[in-house]
Amino acid sequence: MTDDLDRIEERLTVLLAQQGDRDAFGRLVDRYDKRLHYFIRRILGEPDGALDLIQSVWLIVHRRLRRLQSPAAFRVWLYRIAHDQAVTELRRKTRRPVLFEETAAGQPLDASSLDDSAFENAELVHVALRDLSVDHRRVLTLRFIEDMSIEEIAEVVDCGPGTVKSRLHYAKLALRLRIEELLDG
Repeated sequence: MTDDLDRIEERLTVLLAQQGDRDAFGRLVDRYDKRLHYFIRRILGEPDGALDLIQSVWLIVHRRLRRLQSPAAFRVWLYRIAHDQAVTELRRKTRRPVLFEETAAGQPLDASSLDDSAFENAELVHVALRDLSVDHRRVLTLRFIEDMSIEEIAEVVDCGPGTVKSRLHYAKLALRLRIEELLDG
């Protein structure tokens, strides 16, 4: 019930912001700013530049908000803008295309090889997450931090749902493997 109320409240806030209500836009910023910061940091792999990028994202959102046709699509639309800006920044920094890697192809990974209690150590998970590929970091962040559906993630990262499912599968395996390495090391 509270999820439904939250969605309705967000839609109303978006509608008000689209009509130029500054307080409504401020509420949207308050609601998503920290979460976007976390998402962008996960894509970039480091905190440098994330704050500047968030400002850029909010400027784009402010300029384009009136053109958003469905207030219900706001969250996915917002994360798509953040995603695109972060990937552009990553490409600019690396001066080469961003390669989306899978975990060691052809090597069997045992997803149950690690005790789930390791995932309760937030600091360990954050360190391990930082060491994953961009592709893995962003699907894990959108799925488990932002609680987006497979279809919403597919819209944000501009690929098919099957690809998202595959990336999530390999990302979870890679995360487990990296946590295991950190615990053994």
